[in-house]
Amino acid sequence: MPTIKLMGAAEIAQLLDVSPSRVHQILRDDSAFPEPVAVLSMGKVWSAEDVERWNAARKAPRPARDQAERWTLDDLQQALERYEQLLVSGGKSSTTVQTSVDRPRRFLRWLAGDYDPLA
Repeated sequence: MPTIKLMGAAEIAQLLDVSPSRVHQILRDDSAFPEPVAVLSMGKVWSAEDVERWNAARKAPRPARDQAERWTLDDLQQALERYEQLLVSGGKSSTTVQTSVDRPRRFLRWLAGDYDPLA
């Protein structure tokens, strides 16, 4: 039987080198953080593979601030698609994924002239 490596908040804190209270802030505030695989009497547990994938994506290189000003609309749309894929692969519910990408997608449509928020 294959072994599944699990992590609780303490192991996540150790992986991220942060305090347990910071882990709880991340769990509350980061919509890209994976859903727990189980809730036990000792608390929630996550797949270590999911948490490590989230952590790697979080640390992915991002453009320098001056580069962000030169992003094209296509670049922004592609980045939003990667973000959506990250949420899906992180086990977020379809409702969470939809909520997290719908507003940015409408904004990009507004930038492209395809959406009027006042209509």
